[in-house]
Amino acid sequence: MGAMGSSRNASCARAIVALGNPYRGDDGVGPAVLRALRESGIVEAELLESVHVGLPLAQALVGYEKVLIVDGAPWLPAGRISRLALREFRSRAGYLHGLGLQDAFAALSRIEEGVPEVEILAIGIGGGQLGFREGLSPAVAAAMLRAKEEVMRWLQEGS
Repeated sequence: MGAMGSSRNASCARAIVALGNPYRGDDGVGPAVLRALRESGIVEAELLESVHVGLPLAQALVGYEKVLIVDGAPWLPAGRISRLALREFRSRAGYLHGLGLQDAFAALSRIEEGVPEVEILAIGIGGGQLGFREGLSPAVAAAMLRAKEEVMRWLQEGS
């Protein structure tokens, strides 16, 4: 999937998908959370990074039962965390990764079987550092543990 590729495991019912660019400061919080999950040995879901959004991302996720998208949220203050179902998600100013995602899944559900239940774990990056640089600002880095705990709750809810 995306630049990182996908190692799709047909027996895996859940996927955690990180969106964001690790070379754009706080925008890389999604991939940073995914790295932390990999390092901790999380195996109850497939861990994927994607540069795709909208229809290409939705198509790549058909076949999973549940998907958690982990991404930076420019509408939330830096470090704040919010988890919401995609169906509850509304367009947010400045949130380019979410453009068309809800519509893409809605369209696919009319023509495809196996469209997943999707939630977004939004990690606030509002007012954060988004220039071309590696690493997270202190406020966003401090949210990493809480984000990982929220992913663990999501995994337990699906068990």
